Amino acid sequence: MHISGKIGIPVGIVMLIIGGFIAASSFESWEEAEKIENFMSEPSTEIILKYIDEDEAGSAGWYLMIQAEYSLDNNGDDIVDACNGLNITFTDSQGNDMNSTSGNIYCGLDDNREMAGLDKSHVDINDGWMIVGIVCDTLDNAEMNGYWETSRNEKGEEGEVWVQTGENDRCEIGEQYTISSNQEMVLFDRDTQAGLEIRGLFELCGGLCCAICSLIFLIGAVISGFTMKPGDSTFTTMELGGASPVPVTGEGASVPGTTQGAVFGAGPAAQPMAVPLAEESVDEPVESSSDALKKKFLAAAEKITESEDPEKE
Repeated sequence: MHISGKIGIPVGIVMLIIGGFIAASSFESWEEAEKIENFMSEPSTEIILKYIDEDEAGSAGWYLMIQAEYSLDNNGDDIVDACNGLNITFTDSQGNDMNSTSGNIYCGLDDNREMAGLDKSHVDINDGWMIVGIVCDTLDNAEMNGYWETSRNEKGEEGEVWVQTGENDRCEIGEQYTISSNQEMVLFDRDTQAGLEIRGLFELCGGLCCAICSLIFLIGAVISGFTMKPGDSTFTTMELGGASPVPVTGEGASVPGTTQGAVFGAGPAAQPMAVPLAEESVDEPVESSSDALKKKFLAAAEKITESEDPEKE
C-alpha cells in the first residue's frame, strides 16, 4: 500500500468517529431540552428573578403559567375563565410597576389559543398548567405584541407587514424583577430551553459536516493507497525496510563490463601479457631470457661510456 493510504486511512477513520460523536451529542441536548421539570420554578405566589443575558443576543424569556384550562370561556365574554379575578403584577428592584414594559398577560380567547400552541410545542399542554403570560421576551419570539398584515408598498408590491400593537418586553440586564399573583404560578425558563435546542442543532450540523468530510477524505485515502505504486527512490527503499524493490536472482544475462563477484560498472579483469622467454632464430640457437637481458644491459652501458669519453668524439 502507498504511504498516502497508510497515513490517510487511520486519520480518516478518527475524523469519522469524532464527527459521529459530535452528531450523537445533539440528541443528548434535545433530550435534555425535553425534560420540562428542569426549566420550571417551584409553584409560588411570588417569584423573584434576575434578568441575565449571557450571550448578549436577547432572551426568549419565561412563560408565566397558572393552573387552568385553555380556551375555556363559559360566560362567552372572550376572556378565559382562569383570568376572572386574576391579579398579576411586575415590579423592578425599585418597586416601579413594569407590567407594560417587562411582561404581557394574555387572557383574551384568541391570545389564549396561541399560548396553547406554545405550550404544546415547548412545554406540556396536558400537565394542568396554562401559559397566561410571557416575561422578559426581548426577542418577542411569541409575536404577541402585534400581528402580520398583508399590504402594498409604494411600488405596489404586495407583502406581509408586521403591525405593532404593544411594546416589546424590555428587561434590563442585571435588573431584579418581582412577580406577584393572587394565585399559585410557575415560571418556565424558555430561554434556557431554547439555548439547548439551538446547541443541539449546531452539534448535529457540525457533526454531520465533519462526518461527511472525513468520509470523503477516507475514500480518497483508500483509493490512493491501493492505486498508487511505491517509487524506487531511497525513501521507498527505507519504507520497504531496506530491501530492494526488485527481486534479485542468480539467473539472467550478464551485463557487459562486469564479472561475477566484481563491483558493478568495473571493467574486465586485466589479463597478464606474455613475456617472451627467449628469442628464437632459425640459424642460431635459442638463448635464455637471462642471456638476452644481459646482452641488452651490456650494450646500453657501452653506449653510455662512449658518450661520456671526450677522446672518442
